Amino acid sequence: MKEIPIILISGYLGAGKTTLINNLLRHSNGKRLAVLVNEFGELAIDEDLIEAENDKLISISGGCICCSFGDDLTGALSDLANFVPKPDYILIESSGVALPNQIVANVGLLNNFFITCVVCIVDCSTILQKLRDGYVSDLISNQIESSNLVILNKTDNCTKPKVELIKDKVSNDLNANVIASTTFSNISFEILEELQQTSAVNTNAKHSNDIFDSMVIHPVNIQDPKELGKLLLNIAGIERAKGYFEDISGKKWLIQISSSEMQLSEVQDHRPEGLVIIGLRGHLDTNAILDLVP
Repeated sequence: MKEIPIILISGYLGAGKTTLINNLLRHSNGKRLAVLVNEFGELAIDEDLIEAENDKLISISGGCICCSFGDDLTGALSDLANFVPKPDYILIESSGVALPNQIVANVGLLNNFFITCVVCIVDCSTILQKLRDGYVSDLISNQIESSNLVILNKTDNCTKPKVELIKDKVSNDLNANVIASTTFSNISFEILEELQQTSAVNTNAKHSNDIFDSMVIHPVNIQDPKELGKLLLNIAGIERAKGYFEDISGKKWLIQISSSEMQLSEVQDHRPEGLVIIGLRGHLDTNAILDLVP
């Protein structure tokens, strides 16, 4: 059986991983792409790309698909190997607080698959601050160092000297091999397709689960979606918030919060409601979050 190449996409919370995947799906250049995510609710596929949806699979225009694997990545990959026709590439989006090493190690144990590239998305507007943060600096450094391609994203929020400083730090201090700069994760699939795995990946790094807390809330009776967003922005310790909710008039909304910025958009689909909130352990004001729900 022919081996299927895998592109692993990592990066800290809110760096632009989902935007990158939507760009790749929108400009797949005739390639059949399969996207694997832990849960559908964690990846907001652009609505105009979706052709059909069920509990385990989203069919995307151009012959692409999105699958949810939960805790069973190996099983999901095995299922994809049986698809006819097989995908040309598999994109795996890792969690924003995960290290890519374990996924690389797991794929290495499987037949019929190989990782051709490990991509790390970096938020230029916050990366220097995060690399000085004693709680998350090791995690972010490892995500970068474990990657073949580092995409410097959100460069429009930075001056040219600051972008050059980040490039120098990523290239020299963190020993990244390849760097691309972009805004809105606007990177072409051709660049990713041409990359080969050029450096060994450290699979012995510690996991990052012990420095973060997460919780899920289900806001109801929301009169003003923007006001909900403002309340979340003012809660201490939130690193990332993302999810769907319904306002009092029945309209459905997608909200995303990262780097003290909010994105709010009305949606037409019927994805499961609930907001996932992630913050540094010991710093997340869970009481203030719970005050938002009855």
